[in-house]
Amino acid sequence: MYNTVRSIAAVALTILLPSANAFWRLECDGSVGTARIDPLMDFDGLSDHIHTIKGGSAFSATSTADDLLKSKCQSCGVGQDKSAYWTPPMYFMADDGTFTIVPEKPPFKAYYELNTGMTSDGKEQKIEAFPNGFQMISGTNLRRNTTLSGPDPSDFTGPFTDEDNDSREQRAIGFNCMNYGHNGSPAKNEPTLYRHSMPEKSWIDSNCPDGIRLELQFPSCWNGEMDGGEDHKDHVAFPNWINGGDCPAGFDRRFPALMYETIVATDQFIGKSGKFVLGNGDPTGYGYHGDFIAAWDEGVLQQAVEQCTDMGGEMRSCGVFEFPENTASCTLENLPSEIKDEKVDGPMQRLPGGCEVQSGPERAVKGKGATGSSSGGKGTNQSKGSSEGSDGGDPASYASPPKVAAVDNKIDGGVFAQVENDTPAAEAPVAEAPAAEYKAPSPPSPSPPSTAPPTETTPAEQGSKFVSTDIYTDGRVVHHNKIVVQEVTVTTNVAAKAKRTPEAQAAHGKRGHRHHHHPMQHGVGGRRLR
Repeated sequence: MYNTVRSIAAVALTILLPSANAFWRLECDGSVGTARIDPLMDFDGLSDHIHTIKGGSAFSATSTADDLLKSKCQSCGVGQDKSAYWTPPMYFMADDGTFTIVPEKPPFKAYYELNTGMTSDGKEQKIEAFPNGFQMISGTNLRRNTTLSGPDPSDFTGPFTDEDNDSREQRAIGFNCMNYGHNGSPAKNEPTLYRHSMPEKSWIDSNCPDGIRLELQFPSCWNGEMDGGEDHKDHVAFPNWINGGDCPAGFDRRFPALMYETIVATDQFIGKSGKFVLGNGDPTGYGYHGDFIAAWDEGVLQQAVEQCTDMGGEMRSCGVFEFPENTASCTLENLPSEIKDEKVDGPMQRLPGGCEVQSGPERAVKGKGATGSSSGGKGTNQSKGSSEGSDGGDPASYASPPKVAAVDNKIDGGVFAQVENDTPAAEAPVAEAPAAEYKAPSPPSPSPPSTAPPTETTPAEQGSKFVSTDIYTDGRVVHHNKIVVQEVTVTTNVAAKAKRTPEAQAAHGKRGHRHHHHPMQHGVGGRRLR
């Protein structure tokens, strides 16, 4: 018989259960061009470094959403989307100093993830479509080092509550090693945004037989402005789980979490002596970045946000979308005459534009070594079709860079069972003459939407709150993981010591469950290659 006096207290325990949020993957089978064009940072001029561009064919150095919506074609798979998505490509820099572009393994994918969260004052957020003309940049072109503490890669996935937006931006870059398992060896899985710098080539050669996946997450918290100043960032912020979670004060509106995924065929250069460099002269990966201009047919994106709830992410499961044909053959309609003949694929003695490789750790210098045109050597005065001072070979193609051939057994995530290795032969370097710098005027500011989207909040799906996501490979299956918190209040009778009040016991129970997040796996397509 117990002599101790006990009281029975009703204790509320917060139990975290898994749930999920919808998303879709916009697949782009080709690029409309690879050129030194950047209407955000170098409006009406030439960029000092090269970009690979997906989206509407009307993309130019002066593109606005209105221009893009008039595109004759698009390289991405949804007919109502003429938006522009662009990033620097990757190059292989051989020991002799020559550069060759690293082919992409199509399709490039832009993930639109419908990740909910809370405002800074605790209200559930309603996801809004990007208004046409909205533009933003993620990543910092001139960054060559990191301010993040701790190991890289790291298994810690957040939340990053105490970090500022610049630190979160550094976590929004990923270099994912692709290894699907070969000759009986097991596949090696890496989660999204696991590694925030580019590995050494020797490590890539030994560990990544299927290439590298370049990942770039964009901010999804918004302050209502259409643009964010000179760096096109001040109007957006990252949530505390980078691609999900809660938004900071002043950024109470919510967009889809946009993420770019580009798989590049580094496996074509296994055993070749040299290193990998991004097209902006960055061998570290810290300066990887991307740009976005929204240009959707009126109302379509908001319909998709509200109706496209397929948990597998298949864009063709969305009845809102139309699907054009021959997107891989879409190319830019107009190109500045100064770079019509610029060589961008290589082999060549310099990066396009003459952009110098800057390894850091100090911040890179914008435009260092850059010229008006790396092929003609006469800058903006180069005559159309001139090959004087070029790197030799055929005049430059400004359309898509060389790609690994698509095969029928393609699975989601840009994974291929077969790779066509067509590495260009080495070419003797040819010196290039310097050219005049091309000065660019300031771009016009986009107009805000005529009517503000609804500001009322809606409950999360059955009380769940998305906090994080990742994508990884398991053999030849690509999985999309969602980490979601769902709060369920359960009342139970427990024995408690008389000295502890019911309120204290409740608080104790909540503390014990606060950070137990259970991931739930969702196969992306889930098709196995035979």
